[in-house]
Order: sequence, then structure tokens, then C-alpha cells
Amino acid sequence: MTALDERASTEELPPVGRRVNPEPPPVDRPVRASLPNDVAIGALRPVMPQRGVPRLLRRVIGVNEDVLDWVPEERPRYTRLGLIVLNTGLLAAVSMHMALVSVLGHHWWLLFADLMWAVIIVTADSWLISSTHGAARTSLFRTYLPRLVLSLLLGAVIAEPLVLAVFHQSIDNEISEQRKAEVDVYEGTLKRCNPPSGEVLADPSCAGFLVVISERPQAVVDELARATTNRDALKVKVGEADARLAELERLARDECAGRVGPGLTAVPGEGPECIRNRDKADEFHRDSRLDQLHADLVTADRTVSELTAKVADASSRTEREISSAITAKVDEKRANLTERGLLDEFEALGSLSSKHFTVLMAHLLLALLLIALDCLPVLSKMMSASTEYDARLRRQLDVSGRLHDLQLRASEKRDSVDFELQELRFRQKLRTGIEEIGGEDRTAKARRRMEVDAQIDRLAATLEAARTTSPSN
Repeated sequence: MTALDERASTEELPPVGRRVNPEPPPVDRPVRASLPNDVAIGALRPVMPQRGVPRLLRRVIGVNEDVLDWVPEERPRYTRLGLIVLNTGLLAAVSMHMALVSVLGHHWWLLFADLMWAVIIVTADSWLISSTHGAARTSLFRTYLPRLVLSLLLGAVIAEPLVLAVFHQSIDNEISEQRKAEVDVYEGTLKRCNPPSGEVLADPSCAGFLVVISERPQAVVDELARATTNRDALKVKVGEADARLAELERLARDECAGRVGPGLTAVPGEGPECIRNRDKADEFHRDSRLDQLHADLVTADRTVSELTAKVADASSRTEREISSAITAKVDEKRANLTERGLLDEFEALGSLSSKHFTVLMAHLLLALLLIALDCLPVLSKMMSASTEYDARLRRQLDVSGRLHDLQLRASEKRDSVDFELQELRFRQKLRTGIEEIGGEDRTAKARRRMEVDAQIDRLAATLEAARTTSPSN
């Protein structure tokens, strides 16, 4: 067979994947396609293609209708499987809507996000199901386990917003209680770290909880303490001087009165001892500057009284400022806690589950149920036995693979002829070129030899002419 004949024979092969119309059956044998779908099994196959919603549902999960037409009994199974995938997408859309509403509020444009999420989930489930068509049951673990894990992850993401919606009222109450307790703790810390006196505490736990006021009364308090200390010292000194002066004046009175006692002469009248004792009392009064001391004590008492009033006024003002600052911070904290998101709801649900065993069990059971519903497409495919559709699709895939191999080999043979001919042409051209170059080289060498011979002949003739003319001379 020539290369052209071989190419023509390979080009007549039908492309892979294209259905070849079978030869028309004899007139006396009806084909299944000409009969209604409710004809008893045993009639010829394939049946007529089905139209409408069931076909669209099966298309969602990637069913090959050409193969399914040979086993129409499997149509309800795969129609319901496609409906399960759509139900999962609807459940995902509801879950996404609830999650977005809890964060962004009610907006009509959230429907687009819900639709996009539903399409993503349906697409993922569609791939999970369609990728198992024709899979052998011997590869159950390898085929379905990765898909089941992916379905579990998707189910967990879809289920949680729905669980939050079910426990919505309890979660709202728990969040309110948690935030009230948080505000109370915050307010208590502010009051502990900011005493009404305005004293700055050195407690490390108070870092970040100190309020800002215009002026703290600590300087006035320190000044009052110093003034009180000076007044008390001066009062002691004045008391001692007054006691000494009183003692000297008593001794002078007793001496002048002639009383009997220690240090007294018992001689009445203004004698030398009487005068001396009076002079001693006057000298002490003068030297001790007792009048000035009393005046300084009055001034010190007045200063202490003024500073005490000033401290009381500063403390009252500081207490009001601190109270106002604490109230402002608490109000700001409370305002910051008005909004809530998914994390707050998750935390509240976790808190409820940790406090109440009933809530924990209800949470787990509901979450597992929703996750199971989300995994239902893969679970239903995994739990069902291998169908006749899977077997036929597997055989068709094998046949398609073999036909593709045959077509590749035919294409290889067809294309290799051209390359081999082209290679032969290149080799022939190479040999022709080599021969041409050899002939030109031989011609050039002959030409050079002829030129050399001619030159030699001319030189020989010249020499011969020279010899013949030489004797005559």
C-alpha cells in the first residue's frame, strides 16, 4: 500500500466520540427508539431521549444521556441525585444569606452573593458526583474518601450559620449578658485604678485604665501635709515654752507669797528671791519670743485651715472629673459593643454549650444533621451499589480509550509517511549536492592541470627558441 492509499484509509476513520448511525434494522423488527418509554423491558434499546426538567437535573451531575438511554431504569436514581445536589445548593444559599444578614443587615443585593455561593456549592457537588461516574467499586476508599472529606468541610461551613439561626434567641441573650458583664468588669477596673482622691496607682494591671483629668490634688495634699507637720512642731514648741513660763511664774508667785516648798525661802514679801524669780520669768518670756511663737502658731493654724479647704475643694473637683471620665469611658465601651458579628455569635454559642449539656447535645446533633444533609450527594453515591449505567459508562470509556489509541497509531502512520518521504528527499538532495560539488572539483582540477601544462609548454618553447638562436650568435 502506498503512502497516499494509507492516508486515505486513515482519513476515512470516524472521529473519536462521534456516534456512527447504525445500519437501519430490517423492516419487520421495531427499534426501541420508535416505541414509547413504558414498553416492557426486553424491547430493543436505546429508548427515546427524555426531555424536560429531569434531563436538566441529571445534566447537573454530569450524566451522559446517550449511555443512560440504554438503561432507562436508572433515570429516576440519577434524577433524584441531581435534585439532592440542587437542594444542597439551596441550603448553602440560605446559610450564606443568614450569615451575611447577621454581619451586614438586610439588603436586597445580598441575593446576588447568595446565588453566587449556591452556584459554587452546586458546582463543587456536581464535580464530586460526576467524577465518580463509572468508578469501580473496588476503589471505594480511594475514590470516595477524599470527596467525602471535602463534603464534610463544605458541610461544616454551610451548617454553622443555620445552627446559629436556630439558637438565635438564646445567642442574643447570652451576648447581652456577656457584654453587660464585660462592661461591669471594665467599669470596676476603672474605679479601682482611678480612686476619687486622684492618686496615681503603681499597679501594673492598671496600665491602660488611667483616665485623664485637668489637675490632680497631690501637690496641694503634699503642701497641707508639710504645713500640718510645721504647725504640729510649732504647737509642741509653744506648749513647752508656755509650760516653762507658767512654772517660772508660779515659782515667783509662791516665793513672793512666802509659801513653803522646794526652792522657796518661805519669806513673804518682795524680797530678793521674789524679785529674782520674777526677773527670771520675764527674761524667759522675752528670750523665748513667746508672743511671736503664739502669732506664728495662729498663722500656721490659719494656713492649715486654708490648705484643708483647698484640698477638700480640689478633691471634690477631682472626684467629679474622675467620675465623669469613667462614665465617658464606660459609655464608649458600651457603644463599641452594640454591633456584633459571626465570631460573637460563635463565642456565645460555645459559651452556652459549655454551660448547659442540653444545649451542647442539641448543637452537636443539629450540626451533624445539617452536615449530613450537605454530604448527602456524595453519601448517596457512595452508599448505592454500582449501577448498570456505571458499568456501561466504564466500558464506553475503555472503548473510547482503545479507539483513541488506534486513531493515534493511524495518525502516527499517516504522518510518519510524509516525514519519511521528506527525509528521503533530503537525503537524495544531499547526495546530488555532494556529486555536483565533486564534479565541479574535478573540473576545476582538470582546468588547473591544463593551465599548468600550457604554461609549461610555453616555457619549454621559449627555452627551445633560446637554444636555437644561441649558436648563430
